[in-house]
Amino acid sequence: MSENLNADSMQQHGENILVTGAGGFLGYHVANYFHDLGHRVDGMDVHFPQHTADGSVPRFTKLCHDFRDWEKTEQALAGKTVIFHLASAHLQISLDEKEYWDINVHGLRTLLEKAHQAGVRRFIHISSVGAYGKLTTIPADEQTPCHPQSIYGETKLAGEQEVQRVCEACDMEYVILRPAWIYGAGCPRTAKLHRMLKKRRFIMIGKGLNKRHPMYIKDMLESFRLAMTRDEPVGEMMIIGGDQIVTTRELVNTFSRVLELPGPLLTLPYPLGVLMATVSEACFTALGKEPPVSRRTLEFFNTDNGFDISKSKKLLAFTPRYTLEQGLTDYKKMLNSR
Repeated sequence: MSENLNADSMQQHGENILVTGAGGFLGYHVANYFHDLGHRVDGMDVHFPQHTADGSVPRFTKLCHDFRDWEKTEQALAGKTVIFHLASAHLQISLDEKEYWDINVHGLRTLLEKAHQAGVRRFIHISSVGAYGKLTTIPADEQTPCHPQSIYGETKLAGEQEVQRVCEACDMEYVILRPAWIYGAGCPRTAKLHRMLKKRRFIMIGKGLNKRHPMYIKDMLESFRLAMTRDEPVGEMMIIGGDQIVTTRELVNTFSRVLELPGPLLTLPYPLGVLMATVSEACFTALGKEPPVSRRTLEFFNTDNGFDISKSKKLLAFTPRYTLEQGLTDYKKMLNSR
């Protein structure tokens, strides 16, 4: 069946969608986006912000609970045809490794089984390019070996394997997406970089020559729509990213130029940045707080993210519309219109 036929069918009947992790930046956008396309959408998360960073309001039905609260989740799954699963343990320094495994792998397995029992047609799992770890070859593709360097990357990779195993065993459609570096209104990383530059507090650690693969939120949402409507990506894992690979310094300089912000305050040698992050992490973790700078923060300055997106272009018939400059220009217009 073609995408056009699928699209026509959905316009007539609409999908009944559950979005997990709908209180986060990406999940919130996904839930509102599909609601605005005319679908019935429930968004689930352990909490929703009282005020969203982009100034919008949730237009979907909010379900405020952990997806591992199985009684409530079984109720939420009733009648659902599509699931976008974004809920995960992410970069919380203080979170125990056991919780990463329980949320990103074991809980996911149970969710998949209950989704199948509820008659869900398609399960769209949002993974991460963090599963690769440090890349040694740029651009990487779906065949590039994964060597995750964090508990987050390790459990996201294991989660992908659970999706493949369970869905193939029970014959439920699935699509696995690995998004690159997403930016846009409501994104905490975008807001933090914007804020640090505006207040002249941004410090470049190292030379900033490592690679970044940005993708504007509006392009990402379009790729999600295609992952839901097209038949070609079923049973596949794909990297989703923009058409540009830039250095960290180029990314930061483009933020400064387009948003009319000061450039980096100063540049620190990388070893000094490591020392600063290590001390900060030790002190704040002892206090039970998230450190302002950590060794994971340094991944922005020392890891390379550059990918070949030809597979998603082919299977999703997807071409990114926004360059980094165009995305930031649109982001700036949205901020100015609020």
